[in-house]
Amino acid sequence: MSTLTHATKPQPPSYADLEKNRSKLMWQAQRIVRNSATAEDLVQDCLIKAWLNLDKFRGESQVYSWLYRILLNTVFNDLQRHRHEVLASSLTRESEADGALEIPDIATPEEHLIARQRAQALLSRLESLSPSLTDTLQLRYQDDLSYAEIAQSLHVPINTVRTRLHRAHQALGIK
Repeated sequence: MSTLTHATKPQPPSYADLEKNRSKLMWQAQRIVRNSATAEDLVQDCLIKAWLNLDKFRGESQVYSWLYRILLNTVFNDLQRHRHEVLASSLTRESEADGALEIPDIATPEEHLIARQRAQALLSRLESLSPSLTDTLQLRYQDDLSYAEIAQSLHVPINTVRTRLHRAHQALGIK
């Protein structure tokens, strides 16, 4: 008598698991479409699509990676339908005005000016990166995803993730 082992399907995420990713998804949507109301609608559509397709979640990635892919597809579909104007970079002069670019307390005005100039130069270099490099950097350093999770989210090979991060680091002057 042979024993068959059955792979058990992972437990699908709960609504609470989906909902706890809302703020990250909102940030992503706002970064892409630059409109809070549109971003909110897109995130809501994403969460509804995820909820309706819970049975398709295979458990091979984190819930956020799966939701991020759904969000990207939702955004792309919306952009095709409505042809919104898209700004691809994750940091803009608007984020600087909102206080996102903060300079730590520094003893002298000269040191503060130097730090401010360096931060503005980095911001400028970030803005010049291609959307693929910007997205890869954001997933790695803001969302703290592994290379494998980034590859899965963006539907690219893991070596492409490595190459993009290397190129972004070179462009930013980071070793």
